[in-house]
Amino acid sequence: MCSSSILVMVVAFGTIAFSGAFIFFPSKQAVLSHGTLILHAILNDDNDDDAIDMSIINNKMMGAGIRDKSILEREIELISRLDPDHADNNLDEYSDLHNQEVVVSELWAIWYGEKGPLNEQRLRNIEETLGDPSQWESAEQQYMDLINEHCRSDGESKLNLSKWVEPANRLATLLYLMGRLEESKAWCEAILEAKPWHIGALSGVVMVCVKLNDEDSAKKYISMGLPNLSTEKRNARRAWVERNLKIATEQLSQLQSSNAIYEKIDKAFSTEIFSIDDNSSSWQ
Repeated sequence: MCSSSILVMVVAFGTIAFSGAFIFFPSKQAVLSHGTLILHAILNDDNDDDAIDMSIINNKMMGAGIRDKSILEREIELISRLDPDHADNNLDEYSDLHNQEVVVSELWAIWYGEKGPLNEQRLRNIEETLGDPSQWESAEQQYMDLINEHCRSDGESKLNLSKWVEPANRLATLLYLMGRLEESKAWCEAILEAKPWHIGALSGVVMVCVKLNDEDSAKKYISMGLPNLSTEKRNARRAWVERNLKIATEQLSQLQSSNAIYEKIDKAFSTEIFSIDDNSSSWQ
């Protein structure tokens, strides 16, 4: 398929946005193995959760902690409303198009603002510099600073882009502008791994693939995109919503499970389960 044909298909799926993400794997930090193993035994002592993931415990021992689930809950609500026939979309006498524009704008508001107004302003301040190519190098570093600040806990071995996708989104845009297409594509693919319903990334990665003349990947991501509001695409759009609702709900369940474990760990520490006698050699 020629590039022009692919672009026609992109337009058929709606307005083109842009996003992306990337995952780094730094050298592994030392883990408090004795404390981790003891903690694992404590958490499983009541035999009600003998499938606890050791990686969660390791992350907690190195500084990870409870995450707010309200953002993901709100995303799930908005994903469901991307189905134009959703009951909440029919409370006002607006057209399908108007309702969907409202939902999409609310999703973008979440992605920009989930780390609070000050961080959102930092992100938007960087974005305002992108019109000047002489500032691109500085903008790239500032995006990476935001990503590392908000998407990595001290003990985590890789970035967790689900914590805040938008700095990665903006960075992918910048890399596209700079002609660093393979890097931009890698960020796009990683952010879609974190949030496969991110409509910006779904459109942006197609733009990158077209520029790379990667027709197979372009077709793949076009097929993953949000179908438009036409009558012919109505059922496909509903299927897209159902598929991504399932993924997002599974992520919420995993987040709730991790939070429950972290709460147990915090309780263990608060009751001084790890109090150690000064003369003890058990930690040496």
